Amino acid sequence: MSSSRAVKASIVALSTLVVALPASAGAAGPTRPSTSAANVDAPPAGPVSKVSAQRAGKAASKGGKGKGHGHGSYAPGARSLGDPLFPQIGNGGYQVKHYRIELDYDPATNEFEHGTETAILARATQNLSELSLDFQDLDVSRVRVNRRSADFEQVEATPDLSDNPDVTQPMKLVVTPHDKSRPRAGKKFKVEVSYSGAPQHITDPDTSIEGWIRACFPFVPPQTCDGAFVVNEPIGAQSWFPNNNYPTDKASFDTEITVPNGKTAVGVGELRSRKKNRDGTRTWRWHEDDPTATYLTTATVGDFDNDFTRMTETSTNKRLDVYNSIDSSSTQAQKDAINASLARAPGQLNYLSDLLGRYPLDSIGAVADRAAGVGYALEVQTKPHYAGGFSTGNPSINISTQLHEIGHMWLGNSVSPATWHEIWFNEGWATWLEWLWAFEANGSPDSPADNFDALYNDPDFEWDIAPAVLDNDPANLFNGFAVYDRSAMMIEGYRQIVGDARFYPFLRTLVAEFRYGNISLQEFVDLAKDESGLTGTDLALLDEYFQQWLFLEERPMLTPDDF
Repeated sequence: MSSSRAVKASIVALSTLVVALPASAGAAGPTRPSTSAANVDAPPAGPVSKVSAQRAGKAASKGGKGKGHGHGSYAPGARSLGDPLFPQIGNGGYQVKHYRIELDYDPATNEFEHGTETAILARATQNLSELSLDFQDLDVSRVRVNRRSADFEQVEATPDLSDNPDVTQPMKLVVTPHDKSRPRAGKKFKVEVSYSGAPQHITDPDTSIEGWIRACFPFVPPQTCDGAFVVNEPIGAQSWFPNNNYPTDKASFDTEITVPNGKTAVGVGELRSRKKNRDGTRTWRWHEDDPTATYLTTATVGDFDNDFTRMTETSTNKRLDVYNSIDSSSTQAQKDAINASLARAPGQLNYLSDLLGRYPLDSIGAVADRAAGVGYALEVQTKPHYAGGFSTGNPSINISTQLHEIGHMWLGNSVSPATWHEIWFNEGWATWLEWLWAFEANGSPDSPADNFDALYNDPDFEWDIAPAVLDNDPANLFNGFAVYDRSAMMIEGYRQIVGDARFYPFLRTLVAEFRYGNISLQEFVDLAKDESGLTGTDLALLDEYFQQWLFLEERPMLTPDDF
């Protein structure tokens, strides 16, 4: 997500070591045509590093060892994965392998029609008498586990996410399988959920909106609406499909969206087909075989001018599909400006590929929509989304924001945070990449080192929110200075401390070792120390450097000049 520099928190007013965790940082509250879900299979995912696979397994099984595991008795799966900022989300007892999402959507009424279904292929990590999914209160008509009907209940997750009544409380779909279809530890199982109704956006603790957002403009009625703008960070995915809504439970995706002829429907990955149906609708089928976190998915629908082409990644000579969609109601001047930015995207991707290693996905693109009331861009996997102006919805793509979002495909999407406390990892790296690209490739006179100095000495910045703590308040998840700038400064400072000869190999090693997986703060710091070349007191000082820049709730005292 870009910082606007389009950070979500900045538009709220418009809408209404060994690095040990300090004691103060630990106090967190606990579609048509229908395809039989029986044919859902998980396509082969890309290679996952051993360390990432081990970590993901630990995360998915968190919250329940002992009774109910192995070949013995059955027990309910945990209804949380224990995130310090969002304990309401994530579910234990299983790991998802593949989602097949079939949406039958009417943009005129903003409703999912009967025939909408999500099928989930998962592997149980314990014997399950009950399992839960993150899903808001759409009308569920049937749930099946391993082809047998199952009992289900829709309940609010606990604890309360916010005291603000405008903030959406996350919900759970709790499923009790038939005795003969209970998932067994180590075995694959399938859950099929049929549902309908009008999906609603989620209002986050910072009062920005995400999830299934009706794409309308301008912000103040009367409005024109043409579909939905679907962006899901951090928890919006559960507004439109049932899932295990946590970054560590990545999966492959098939997204099939049936809409009226003339509408475009966008999913993650590559376009497999656009099939006309006899009833005046068309089904768009997208497939993503690389591991994808739920918050990076989409099912955006609207009136778009599409340009589907190909490009070459110069470092590998690999051909990549390119899917660009611009809101059809844009003026010609707006389309020209957006296309000028999009024309530079292949060059930006190749710049990043030379720096970070091969592009981890099989396609790239963009959606420039007209969705007033959103006000930010998001790194949707393979297709960054740009909402347009907050009040007008007027579509645009800022060239630096575009670099930021493409950079996330490596750092944030392929290498994802282990918890939402690691959001600094995503945004710090993407912000630093903006700085570097602007200086090296876009004519900026300010180097990353210049940005470090200017921000460090700016008296207007407040340092009381630490990137790795965020006051344990999810409303601070997209704090512009703490999450974006200060985290980028920490990275730039590390570069200056160890030098380019150490820093750039460290960066490529990080991207390669954790590719398609997740990274914790401790794993980041351990690798940074291992690759630093420092020893003795200098290595100890580097520990303190990370401690101050990530945890200190005031201006850090240590800078590169101290090394």
